Amino acid sequence: MRFFMSDEGCNRRCRTRSDFSILAVIGFALGSLALLDARPAFAQAAQITEQAGQRDFIEYWAASRLLVYGGNPYSPVELMALQQSAGWNEPAPLIMWNPPWTLLVTLPFGLLDITTGQFLWLLAHVILILLSAKQLWKIYSKTAASTSRLSWVLALTFVPTVFVLIIGQITPLVLAGLTLLLYSEQKQNPLAMGAALLILSIKPHLLYLFWIVWILWIWEKRPWRVILGAALVGVAAALIPVFFDAKIYSQYLALYGIGDIPKPLDWPAPTLRNVLRIFFHVDQTWLHLAPTLLAAAWSIDHWRRHKHYWRWIEQLPLVLLVSVASSFFVWTYDQVVVLPAIIEGAIWIGQSSVPWHRFWAARIYLAINFCHLVLRFWLAQELWYFWLAPALLANYLVFRWESSRRLVTQKLRA
Repeated sequence: MRFFMSDEGCNRRCRTRSDFSILAVIGFALGSLALLDARPAFAQAAQITEQAGQRDFIEYWAASRLLVYGGNPYSPVELMALQQSAGWNEPAPLIMWNPPWTLLVTLPFGLLDITTGQFLWLLAHVILILLSAKQLWKIYSKTAASTSRLSWVLALTFVPTVFVLIIGQITPLVLAGLTLLLYSEQKQNPLAMGAALLILSIKPHLLYLFWIVWILWIWEKRPWRVILGAALVGVAAALIPVFFDAKIYSQYLALYGIGDIPKPLDWPAPTLRNVLRIFFHVDQTWLHLAPTLLAAAWSIDHWRRHKHYWRWIEQLPLVLLVSVASSFFVWTYDQVVVLPAIIEGAIWIGQSSVPWHRFWAARIYLAINFCHLVLRFWLAQELWYFWLAPALLANYLVFRWESSRRLVTQKLRA
């Protein structure tokens, strides 16, 4: 038996303990702050309400609670009654438009009272963001032991990250799914990749280009273990809600047929589609679809040119950014999913011998984030932030241009 550890082993254990302690403290603090009324710091997104911190969580809580106690999670009438009992005072209920297998994740929170569930929901999402940022740093630094507090700083100072916690949305789970996808590619774990796909399908519209490329990747590579893993995980997750409500899928589809409730595409989300529709009063459907269709054509061409050496770790950030920038339905807080691109750029800049402030990519990113932060104090309507996703995409293209130019310069000097 060894009574003494080596200095290296002790240091490693101390660092691990320190990481988890800091993560727990930050998670607890931010989760507690998110419970407070956040309006003094940020203007609310479309439809300002009195329930600032509670806002979107109540839709997941109410749907899960109805499922557990024999109700219809997609009934506006039942949702309204339950949400009003929890203090919701808006004229319409918040409806969970995510597919039924989303309830697999939200179900435990529906078993709790609204206050406890809300606190644990926010705390869990803070921890998910921090863990995802740390794992993304390891993945993109290409060193298993690499870690940096900068990954947490980048994640927590990115304005959409803060905003997604204030709103109480489920998008941090999608970020965790993206991180799991990249991790499973590294470890060649088909079941983990299947679980990642299930998580990403919670918001399929957000990453629609990913699904196009994924289908092409499956067709080209024929990774049967991944296909089998995804099928097993997907079928299991899809069937679990059926045990609580045998009609849940027909109820979900029926929701889209109710005429007197606004559908997601009716909302003024900050997309290029809505800029044409609302600002310029353009009613042609083909123009509304033009950004999405052009991006879809780009994704197919991008796959064709890179399919022989395709790696998700290299291609996913760009696909994410183009998808978010051209999506027909996306909110600013959903843009927390582009953190892989931000962390990839930060690592490359940090590993360079040139000071970070000499890179245009770093300067532009800081300017975009600062402008978004300042504008949030005055502009409440989400539609005014239609420029944010395209600006982040342009910034990433600048980063790729700078990195490729410096790589060429280094080769010439060598």
